[in-house]
Amino acid sequence: MNIKKTAVAAGIALSLGLGVSGAQAAFTPLANGSYTMYFTGGCFQFGNCQTSGLGGLTDNSTANEATYASFGSGIVGDGYMGVIVFTLSGGSLTVSSFSQDSYLATAGGTFYLRSTNLGTMGGSIDGSGNVSFDSTGRVGVAASFASTLGEQPWNIDNATGQTAPVTGLYVPWTTGSSSNGKKGLSAGFTMTGTPLSDAGAGVWTGTLVSAGNIGSLWGSFDNTQYSELFNVKIVSTSAVPVPAAVWLFGSGLVGLVGIARRKKSA
Repeated sequence: MNIKKTAVAAGIALSLGLGVSGAQAAFTPLANGSYTMYFTGGCFQFGNCQTSGLGGLTDNSTANEATYASFGSGIVGDGYMGVIVFTLSGGSLTVSSFSQDSYLATAGGTFYLRSTNLGTMGGSIDGSGNVSFDSTGRVGVAASFASTLGEQPWNIDNATGQTAPVTGLYVPWTTGSSSNGKKGLSAGFTMTGTPLSDAGAGVWTGTLVSAGNIGSLWGSFDNTQYSELFNVKIVSTSAVPVPAAVWLFGSGLVGLVGIARRKKSA
């Protein structure tokens, strides 16, 4: 009898996703609502930073992020390298705010980033945690070339002499795979991200990657290979509805108070 009870209990636990200690919990898809995506780490490099480990992103607590045309994150010293506020509806992502810290010590000096058109940014998050982020509208300026090249679109796929097919579009950030073209003797490479996973309490974590060739608007940097990797934390900021039981409990309390007052007045 005890053996039967144990088997039944185990079956119920598994069906509820409770499982045995060490088992992976089922993924909770992101529902329609409001979210904030935080960059908690990552890298940028002229080359593959995923394999070299170079070019680590930094929260610029001391750098002047507003040096050029109000560039920079506006989130200096908050512990994050970027913040994106968005809403999700039917798996489609709409951006309402984009902020990113600059890249330090690049070949062109400090490289400042921002978005000039939030309406062109967007993307999708599916029920398995796969993310595709369209960074259209992101622009940058390198401190050493601010007076010559000025502000230019960042990560557009229009490099001169690129061996891979040229789309003329912004290279998306993805939790899947992203590849760039060969440059001279340097072979193209592929980076791979990580789909979102549950961190509990309305929080998901994952890794977005983007590999490309710098576009033709960047002068001597034209067709230079680059990579970006963003470790992200996505937090639900939607208002949590109050359960019906709480409303019933509250109305019950109000009723009890009313009865007590009537008894007292009697």
